[in-house]
Amino acid sequence: MQGRLGDGLTGGHFAGGALSLLSNEERLRASWRRSEERYRIDPDTRAKARVLSAAECRDERERMSSFLRIAQLGVTRLHDQVRDSGYCVLLTNGQGATVEFRGNPSLDGEFRRRGFILGACWSEGEEGTCGVGTAIVDRAPILVHRDEHFRNHNNGITCSAAPVFGPEDELVGVLNASAFSAPENRNSQAVVYRLVQQNALAIENALFVEACKSAWILSISAPGDCWSLGEVHFLAFDDGGQILAVSRRLRAGLFAGAALPSRRLEDLFDQSAAALVKRAHERPGAPIPLRCLANGLLFEAQLRAPVRDAPSRPTASVRRGFDALAAEDPRVLESIERVKRVVDRKLTILLLGETGSGKEAFAKAIHGHSQRCDKPFVALNCAAIPESLIESELFGYKEGAFTGAKLKGAKGKVQQASGGTLFLDEIGDMPLSLQTRLLRVLAEGEVVALGASEPEKVDLNVVCATHRDLASMVRAGLFREDLYYRLNAAVFRLPPLRERSDRREVIRQVLDEELASAGRDPVLPDEVLEQLAAYAWPGNIRELRNALRFAVAVCDDNALALAHFPENVTLRALPPVAGDAPARPVVRPAAGDEREEILAELRRCHWNISAAAEAVGVSRSTLYRRMQRLAIVAPNAADAMEAHSRLDH
Repeated sequence: MQGRLGDGLTGGHFAGGALSLLSNEERLRASWRRSEERYRIDPDTRAKARVLSAAECRDERERMSSFLRIAQLGVTRLHDQVRDSGYCVLLTNGQGATVEFRGNPSLDGEFRRRGFILGACWSEGEEGTCGVGTAIVDRAPILVHRDEHFRNHNNGITCSAAPVFGPEDELVGVLNASAFSAPENRNSQAVVYRLVQQNALAIENALFVEACKSAWILSISAPGDCWSLGEVHFLAFDDGGQILAVSRRLRAGLFAGAALPSRRLEDLFDQSAAALVKRAHERPGAPIPLRCLANGLLFEAQLRAPVRDAPSRPTASVRRGFDALAAEDPRVLESIERVKRVVDRKLTILLLGETGSGKEAFAKAIHGHSQRCDKPFVALNCAAIPESLIESELFGYKEGAFTGAKLKGAKGKVQQASGGTLFLDEIGDMPLSLQTRLLRVLAEGEVVALGASEPEKVDLNVVCATHRDLASMVRAGLFREDLYYRLNAAVFRLPPLRERSDRREVIRQVLDEELASAGRDPVLPDEVLEQLAAYAWPGNIRELRNALRFAVAVCDDNALALAHFPENVTLRALPPVAGDAPARPVVRPAAGDEREEILAELRRCHWNISAAAEAVGVSRSTLYRRMQRLAIVAPNAADAMEAHSRLDH
C-alpha cells in the first residue's frame, strides 16, 4: 500500500480551512484499514453495486426536495466547470446514495459501466476507500486518485468529493466530481478538487441563508475577497442584536481560536446591530468595515434584511397554457400557433432544442392548452433514470415482478398519465430495448407492466423532447426507425435563448418567478438587463434561472447588479456600462488566425452552427463559447440587438 499511497502528495492548504492534498495521505491509510478490518472488503472482487430502485430513488428525492432545490445551483455550476474535461458530477445523500447525476452524452455509456448512475450507492462500507464514502466518514473534503481507491475495479477513476452540512451541522449530502481517465500525477486534480469544495460551500451557505431568511443575516469576508456565495461566511441575528445562528465555516475558520464571548452582536464586533442597519440604509450595497473584538481582525460585511411574512402578491388570474410563457419571438410564436392546431389530434408531438431551452415548460403549456388540462401531466427524463430502472419506472410492475418490488406493485409513468399528458424528456436516451414497448403504447394505446400477463388500456397525449439528432441516431442504429417516424409527425424546434429576439421578456419573467419564490423584490436595472441579454447563455433558460436564483439569494440591497451573478456569467458578459469600474478583468477578444478561421467556416456554412462546428472539429457548445470569446456575433443576432436598440430609443 506504500507505493499506491505515497506518490505525488504535495501542495499547500486551500483557503478557508479546507484540507490540503498533502493531508490526504494519512486519511487514505485510515480508510484502507477500515476497508480491510471493519468492512472486510476483498479489493480484487467486484461486488454487485447497490443501486436504489426507481421507487426508492423517487422517495429519497422527494424527502430531500428542499435540499435538492437549493443544491441545483452548485451542481449545475460545477458541471458547467468540469464537464468539457470528461468529468461527471453527482450529489449524494448523507449515506452515499446518488440523488442527482450530471454526465456527458459522449461518455454516458462508460459512466454507466463504472456505476455512475442515479441511485448508485457509494458508501465506504460498500465500495471501500472512495471519494464519497471517505468524505462521509471523515466529514471533510477528500481526493481519491486512481489506485488510491480500495477496490481494484475503481483504480482508474479520480474522485474529488466534499461534504455538505446543514445549518445544524448535520451532514446532508456529498458533492463529487469524477473522471475515469486522468493523469498519474494526483496534483493534476488540484483545480477540480478546489472547484468541488467551492461549490459544496456555496450550497452549504445557501442552506444557511434559506434557514435563517426571517432574520438579519450578516455576510462576512476578509477585505478584498470576491463577493461570491462560496467565499463568504454568515451570521444571523434578530432585531435586538441577539445572535441566532453562525455558519459552520465561520465558527471553524475566521473565528478559530477565538471563543465567542457572548450571544450578542455588539459583544463580538465594534458595531451594534442598530449601527449596522443604519449604515446599510445609508449606503446600500457598500461593504461595511467590521472589526472582531476578540482577535482584532478586520472584515468586510454586508447586511441582508429579513424576509418577513407578507400577503402573497395579488394575481388577477392564474395563467395557464401558452399564456404562461414569455413568448414574443416570431419563431416561438409560429410554433405556438402550429402546435395549437394539433394539440388534441392524438398526434405524438416532438420538441427539439438544446439542453435547457425550455422544452419541458413548452410541454406543460401544450398540456395546459389541451382538453386534458385538468388531468395529470407526468414527466420522465429518460437520461436521468438508470437503464436498469427505466422499464419499471415507465411501465410499472406487478407484485413479485422482481426482488425488492413493492408488495402491491406500482403504476408506471404511462399508467399515471392516463387521461392526461405523458412528457418523455431526452427520448434519444431511451434504451433500444424499451423503444419497441413505447411504440406499442403509441400505436395500440396499451401497456404491459413488468410481471403482468395482460395489457392495460391507456388514453394519453404524448409529448417527447430531445437535444439529439434522431435522424443520425437512426442511421447509426441507435434509435428505432419505426419509432422515429412515429415521433416525426408533429415536430417543433425551440430556438436557443441566445437566438431569441424576446430574451429580455424571458429574463423578466424568470426573474419575477424567482422573486416570488424567494419572497423578495430587488429591481433589475435596465443596464444590467442589457448585459444579461447580450450574454450567450450556453445553458439556455436553465442556466438563466439558476443565475437569477443565485443573484436574488446574494443580493443585499434594492437592486441587482452584474456582480451578484455567478462568475461564469459575469466573466463572459459584456463589460460594465460606461462610468462603472469593472468588477473583474474583461477577457478581450483574441485576434489573428483563430478568429478568421472560424469566421470563414461560419460564412461557408451560411452561419449553420452545427455544420461549422463539425467542419472545425469541435462540439457545437464549444464553438459557441469560442464565438463568445472572440466576439463573433451571428448576423441575425446582431440585427435583433440593433432592432431592440432602436425600439428602446
